[in-house]
Amino acid sequence: EQGSRPLNDLELASRLSFFLWSSLPDEELLSLAEKGQLSKPDVLKAQVHRMIVDPRGISLTRDFAFQWLNIAKMDSIVPSAALFQHASGVYDPRAALKKELELFMDSILRSDRPVTDLLTADHTFINEQVALIYGYTDIRGNGFHKVTLTDPNRHGLLGKGAVLMVTANPNRTAPVLRGAWIMERILGTPPAVPPPNVPDLGDAVKGKPATVREQTEIHRRNAACASCHAVMDPLGFALENFDGGGQFRDNERGSPIDASGVLDGKEFKDVQGLATALHDHPQLPGCLVKR
Repeated sequence: EQGSRPLNDLELASRLSFFLWSSLPDEELLSLAEKGQLSKPDVLKAQVHRMIVDPRGISLTRDFAFQWLNIAKMDSIVPSAALFQHASGVYDPRAALKKELELFMDSILRSDRPVTDLLTADHTFINEQVALIYGYTDIRGNGFHKVTLTDPNRHGLLGKGAVLMVTANPNRTAPVLRGAWIMERILGTPPAVPPPNVPDLGDAVKGKPATVREQTEIHRRNAACASCHAVMDPLGFALENFDGGGQFRDNERGSPIDASGVLDGKEFKDVQGLATALHDHPQLPGCLVKR
């Protein structure tokens, strides 16, 4: 088995270009590589900065970031028109929500901001369609505008409609899916594969509890599921204030929503608390680099 070895400068130019631009190296990169200059730390750092701010650097967001967050799954999700009138049919917001996420991610990844701002940044980019879902009534038209979010529940990735929709079922929220998404995509610790023949949420619950949280907590009593769900579910519960279409709500079926949870033994009361905990979590930067 061949061990690791340093890349030569031409290999470095190629890998750097395909990673940041999804394209071939340009003349400047090749020239530096041919002279043996590209691998020098100061030269390499300068080239990385040049490539990121170049318009072709948008590939870092569209290719890397969207794969990292599994946003392609949105194309297979069709929210229930009966339950989410604001997010289905002619009001289908998926294209607009993906554009918002692209612009938001790009504003962090291609600037000098720390990557931890992905969890807590108080700005986003919205058009009228997204604004109405988020509860803003002063944005008009299809163009996207950078705004400072007055609602802290919308700060960072956890408040973005694309993330909330891709981690929900078409007809209801899914704390398990949302918790698993956070574990895998943000913390880099994906849950174990579930054991076979475990009934789904609806089949596992009798008595029709009032909320998804109650159903999920009953489901978790299955001994085969408890170890993973004890970690996953409390993370997903923090997002229960957001329905499957990404709209904020205070109640579910007439009951106040309990969005409290726990991460590594530290309790939080809502999505803002979870976002802060993830922002400060030591695994986030490592997960991003590994991805």
